[in-house]
Amino acid sequence: MLSLLGHFLLFFGLPFYQIIYTEPTEDGVLKAELKVEPPTKIKMSRHAAKRVSSNTSQIGLPSNIIGEDLLEQGDSTNQKGQAFRLPEPGIFYFDAYVDGQLYQRGELRWFVDGNNYHLSINIPYAFVGPFVFESRGTVDSYGLAPAIYWSQRGSNAPRFSRFDRDGLGAGKMYFSEKPDYTPDLLPGTQDRFSLMFQFASLLNGSDKIDEPESVRSVPVVDYNSLELWQFKSYGEVISEDVPTLGLSKIRHYALIARENDPYKRQIDFWLAKDLDWLPGRIRSKEANGRVLELIFKQKSPAPSQGGDL
Repeated sequence: MLSLLGHFLLFFGLPFYQIIYTEPTEDGVLKAELKVEPPTKIKMSRHAAKRVSSNTSQIGLPSNIIGEDLLEQGDSTNQKGQAFRLPEPGIFYFDAYVDGQLYQRGELRWFVDGNNYHLSINIPYAFVGPFVFESRGTVDSYGLAPAIYWSQRGSNAPRFSRFDRDGLGAGKMYFSEKPDYTPDLLPGTQDRFSLMFQFASLLNGSDKIDEPESVRSVPVVDYNSLELWQFKSYGEVISEDVPTLGLSKIRHYALIARENDPYKRQIDFWLAKDLDWLPGRIRSKEANGRVLELIFKQKSPAPSQGGDL
């Protein structure tokens, strides 16, 4: 159960693909043929943001892995491109359901310090300790640019993926699980956590993107791999798909199946305008029919600089 809940927490991205057609397979998993289009740079729109210090990690990774401070990777406010605005900082709480039954509550924290960001998810589990994900990075010419992504379950050693960027959006990847595997980074590469905030920031910049039946694709990093993921958009609707928000503006996306995906799960997520386009609901339907969901419960303001993050 731990691995199932952990798998379906995190998804989203940047470069653009145009869809030719999409259709569900017999098992309900979306597949598509796609026409590739080049990545698009972003134009940053700033707002007042809470600050977060560089020592707030919930996991004790060595400083030579994290870095004492994250470097600015270019000013994206003066270039032409896709409008882009980061969501407001805050602490978000989600209820986790298994086949409709409430299972656990998780906490998501999102903080911004100038051009740097810090994300964390914490799901407490009895007996084994918390399950924690973290992602840290900056904003570059293509949007969010993760520098380090890691997770830890209870007292187990953390697993991490490190992005060695060259300042132009490219570079190399390094994995704790595969030290000898160092694939090339593509512009716009995200981790499985930063994906949702990349989508939210693009929608905050312009809600005219991702019309129904369009597809967005992104290179996604896990702990030992870098793959292209595609998401089909169902467009913007006013619905009660996020029950706690009532009738509200929602964007529904669905992950299109990858041929080499061994899990054959269907992932859907619903982004909410009232949450600065952050996810109000994430659902994973497994091949055996089991349905796992995270549903937004409430939001708290981010603590001020110097608070306990």
